[in-house]
Amino acid sequence: WMRQAWKLYPESVIMAGVVSALAPFGIWCAYQIHIRPWYYRKEYTVVRAEDPYAKVLEEAYKDFVPHKLPK
Repeated sequence: WMRQAWKLYPESVIMAGVVSALAPFGIWCAYQIHIRPWYYRKEYTVVRAEDPYAKVLEEAYKDFVPHKLPK
C-alpha cells in the first residue's frame, strides 16, 4: 500500500514522514514547558496605570506574595 500511496500522494507521504520525525521533539518541548513552575515565566501582561482595569488588578493582588525564586 506504500507504493500506491507514494504514487498517488507523494506530498502526503513526505509530510507524514516529516511530522513523524518532528513529533517526538515537539511533545518533549511541550512537556518541558508544562512541568516548569509558574514563577519561571518569561512573558507577562503589561497593564498601564491609566487603564481602568489596573485599579481592579491592584486591589485583587494587594495581598499577593510570590514564591521566592530558587537558588
